[in-house]
Amino acid sequence: MKIDKNKTYTVTQIATIAGVSKASVSRWLSDRHVSPDHTKGKAKYFNATYVKQYLEAHKAPSNKTSKTPTAIELLQEQVSQLTAENKRLVARIEKQDQQIKEKDQQISNWTSQSAVISKLANDSHNMTVKLLENSNTSAESNDEKVSSTVETDNQANENAEKPRSNWFQRIFGK
Repeated sequence: MKIDKNKTYTVTQIATIAGVSKASVSRWLSDRHVSPDHTKGKAKYFNATYVKQYLEAHKAPSNKTSKTPTAIELLQEQVSQLTAENKRLVARIEKQDQQIKEKDQQISNWTSQSAVISKLANDSHNMTVKLLENSNTSAESNDEKVSSTVETDNQANENAEKPRSNWFQRIFGK
């Protein structure tokens, strides 16, 4: 069976691949103090290198001597895997940093646009206030004109209401 280097395997999967019991795989991992690559729920996932090492250690020996990897070999393999993982994480962080910079630029643009909109709204408000003041002044001026016109009309009406005397009464006052 082909083992994918980038995949991780559970104890059950390793046991199935090797054709042994889960207890055998668990014991072998425990004896070598191998820690899981990650866990999901209760399942522990191990790197593909451990699967390969287990298969190498438990394949049918042709000369009755099986090569069991030493702790140093296991650690070296784990270091190389962690280095590769570290490179992937650094690349991911750089990508996220770039996305953050782009978002910061968008926020900056929105802030400047908001400032322009705020200024326009303030200018509009000031213009409205001035127009209202001008219209109030015009209304007061119109009120004065109307009141003087009304007074003139009232005087004319009073004069019209008085009975006109004839020429004799005007001259002799009778």
